[in-house]
Amino acid sequence: MASYRSAKIAPRNTTPPAPQSDAPLDPPRQRSTSPFIYLVRLIICGLGASTIAGTAISIVNPPPQLATTPEPPLPAPPPLPLDRLTLTTANSLLKARLQSAIANKSKLDSSYLFVEIDRGEYSERGIDRILPAASTIKLPILIALFEDVDTNKVRLEEKLTIDKKSIAAGAGDLQHQKPGTRVSILVAATKMIAISDNTATNLLIARLGGKAALNQRFRNWGLNITAINRPLPDLEGKNVTTVGELARSLMAVDRGKIVSDPSRSQILSMMSNTSRNTMLPQGLGAGAKIAHKTGDIGTTIADVGLIELPTGKKYIAAAIVKRPYNDPAGPALVRQMSKVAYEYFRL
Repeated sequence: MASYRSAKIAPRNTTPPAPQSDAPLDPPRQRSTSPFIYLVRLIICGLGASTIAGTAISIVNPPPQLATTPEPPLPAPPPLPLDRLTLTTANSLLKARLQSAIANKSKLDSSYLFVEIDRGEYSERGIDRILPAASTIKLPILIALFEDVDTNKVRLEEKLTIDKKSIAAGAGDLQHQKPGTRVSILVAATKMIAISDNTATNLLIARLGGKAALNQRFRNWGLNITAINRPLPDLEGKNVTTVGELARSLMAVDRGKIVSDPSRSQILSMMSNTSRNTMLPQGLGAGAKIAHKTGDIGTTIADVGLIELPTGKKYIAAAIVKRPYNDPAGPALVRQMSKVAYEYFRL
């Protein structure tokens, strides 16, 4: 059973009470209220009343909800003019034959792509490898030129003036013209492709807005690597591309992407009349047609072409080979690979 503690009793107060006075207490003073206080009280009362009234009205008759219009979705980015190459079937037989061609050539470093356009049958090596473009950089420059021709930004009969800045050594004959000589854009473009004229190329780069503007256009097309980084001649290999992007550029021309049909015909006609035919064309049989562009900076050679067989079948060939300076084994390898691809695709 729980025990309880005894409570302590407080000691009594033994102090006697204070005597009470008979004098009357002072009456309480009345505080005066100023007019300002009355005004403040009236304002507070008014605000309170209006708040209560507003709340009541909003409960009985709520305001209509404003309709919200959703923001329109952002427009989809435009499709890139250059489609990805359709590579459907990596053919083991073609691969084996091409590997046999490059075997035992340790001094040569080759990248290539051979692809049949309609079926997508292909063989490749280093398709996305960044390599010196040499004069194959003139292919996307030519495409950009005819893109501007189609949009009336450039006229082929327009005259360009040769100046000291544009004159370049190496390939071509415009370098021998005096500064101030005028040449039409059509002539400059034809020389750029047919004899790989470097002076003509520099004139066209300037007319099309310069290297930065052209590089941005290449990006707009979907070429992420191809770039002009210095004027021609580019013996150090600073202008770059890949065999995949060269092939895509040529496929875009053939399929009517970027340029119109008349411009397509002019581009392929120019590329069918190149003066240097010592690489890809040498591997083709009778009746085959090729439109191509070569490149050679001594340590790197290149060739990209669109080949049409007598049967109507088309394929694209792109090859870039790094080699000891001016080693003839480089062009010989491109010829051999071209022949292997031709023998396979013609069947």
